[in-house]
Amino acid sequence: MKIALLARRAAFLAAIPVLFLLFCYLLFPTARIDAALARGLSQQGLTLAPAVHKTLLPGLAWDNLLLSSEQGQLLSCERLQFRVLLLPIFVGRVVISGRATIGKGHLDIRYALNGKAALDLDADGISLADIPFFKSVLGARTAGNLWSRGTLQRGAKGLSGDLKLEVKQLEFSGVKLGAFPLPDAANLKTQGIVRVSGGKARLESFTLEGDGIYMRLSGDLPSGANAAVTPLNMSMEIMPKPEFLEKQKLVFMLLAKFMTSPGVYTVPIRGTLLKPEIL
Repeated sequence: MKIALLARRAAFLAAIPVLFLLFCYLLFPTARIDAALARGLSQQGLTLAPAVHKTLLPGLAWDNLLLSSEQGQLLSCERLQFRVLLLPIFVGRVVISGRATIGKGHLDIRYALNGKAALDLDADGISLADIPFFKSVLGARTAGNLWSRGTLQRGAKGLSGDLKLEVKQLEFSGVKLGAFPLPDAANLKTQGIVRVSGGKARLESFTLEGDGIYMRLSGDLPSGANAAVTPLNMSMEIMPKPEFLEKQKLVFMLLAKFMTSPGVYTVPIRGTLLKPEIL
């Protein structure tokens, strides 16, 4: 009898935080969330539509989400959803699960607000053609499927860890950064890694290798609440073979000032995510 009584009391105590969260969830108006998001995004020249709504399980979702700027559409999702996982609460952890459906692909994340394990990320099958950012900001036609996977840990100096990147069958054309174009390329093999240290993210290397061309992109990645307006500090090395250079002679004539050694162009990329420029 005493064991059964203790078990009931333990179950009751464990249920209190869950019931409290459910109660807050039911009473909290989504209009306040929309207003807070609108204020934060407007400072960066961004808008988000449509309004958020609650889900059956404790969570928030957007159907047919569209993130835009004055340049046009940047990101669209058939569905974006976040929810608080209930089971980790019983062991004192608060974990938020997120999932975005983009075309036939997906992006899944789990972010813990406390504890050592901070973030798990898994993305696959996301077609670059389904991301309007490349057309509206870079003026480019793109193709290829994005894959990414990685984890971040929480330490005394902030978040740290690695995220691996790959774009399968990458091709692009018409890319322009400010006044300067980049060469068109197709059938590229890619491999990259984002390294996070002390809460700051850096693209250590993203290599693109194709028939007659090799490129490497690296630099600091904007992050946080003001990522869209944070100044970029990146560079791209372009190493064309003579026959590739000959086919796109005009592009490389315009990039001639960035030649650092014979056959090697080191191009600085500045501006912001919404207005990247070659300076």
